[in-house]
Amino acid sequence: MMMVLMGLNVQSVIDLVVAAISLMIGLGIFAFIASILCSAAFLHNARLVS
Repeated sequence: MMMVLMGLNVQSVIDLVVAAISLMIGLGIFAFIASILCSAAFLHNARLVS
């Protein structure tokens, strides 16, 4: 019984690690695209003002 609980616990930890890594990758891609769009909007507005 103890080995089953330990195996389930290790599997859960591995699942959480994989989910965290995929979440970081997804949020990183989102932040990269958002920063490009914000930079483009800033440069567009800066060109209009000057």
